Parts: sequence; C-alpha cells; structure tokens
Amino acid sequence: MEREELTKWLKIVIVFTGLIGLFLCFIVAPLLGLEMKSMYPEYGYMFWPCLIFIWATGVPFYIALYKGWLICGEIGNDNSFCKENVQRLKEISKLALLECILYLAAMIILLLLNLLHPSILLMILFIIFVGISIAVVAATLSHLVEKARELKEENDLTI
Repeated sequence: MEREELTKWLKIVIVFTGLIGLFLCFIVAPLLGLEMKSMYPEYGYMFWPCLIFIWATGVPFYIALYKGWLICGEIGNDNSFCKENVQRLKEISKLALLECILYLAAMIILLLLNLLHPSILLMILFIIFVGISIAVVAATLSHLVEKARELKEENDLTI
C-alpha cells in the first residue's frame, strides 16, 4: 500500500471513529437514558449526571483522535519516525489510561450507590479493557517509533 493511500485510509478510519463516537454520545446514550428513565422513574435523577459523564469522557477520546490525525499527517509527509509522533503516541496512551481511570471511578461510585447493574458493569469492564489495550498498543508503538527514529538518525549521520 502506498504512503498516500495508507494516510487516506487512516484518516477515513479516524473520521468514521469520530462520527460513531458522536452518534453514541449524542444519540444512543440519551435515548437509552430516557428509556431507562421511563422504565425506572426512581432512578431518573441519574439521567443527567450519567449523560454529562459520558460527554466528559468523550473529551479525551477526541483529543486522542486529533493526535492520531496529526500522526497521519506526518506519515503523509513521509516523516513517520519523528520525535513528535513518539510524543503523540505517548499522549494517546496516557489519554486511554485516563479513560480507564474515569470509568473505574464511575464503576466504584455506582457500586457504592448500589446502582451498578450487571449490564452496566459488563459495559464498563469492556470499556476499561479496550482502553488498556489501546494504551498498551500506543505505548508499544511509541517505543518502536522511538527506536526507528534513533536508527534513522544514525543512518543519516553515516551518509
């Protein structure tokens, strides 16, 4: 696959990921919340706090997508192994861990309030698993890009 084509496909994936995130945060979550509110009116007071929490956790997600977009730009400029990409991948890893911590805290709060339904627990555990996976992959890629950058610099110096 050519560099320009790879960059194009990566940017398409980032855009679709962002659109799916918007759809889930601003359409699916409110609709599910309203449905739960009508089914269990005694828990209606949790609608807005939960919805605001979901929206707030979208912020690190979109920052990470922006960092990914910047990495794609560097790949498109044939500058894949640069110091900036190493830093961006480290930041993506930290943002993914931040998401995990936020959802872990939410799980503990819901547990203490005796509001942790098994389906919510499974969803939170899935989100934490995905977040940890993304953090590990981004940290590994950061390390590999750093090593490749060092090799490239050594190569440039020998010429």
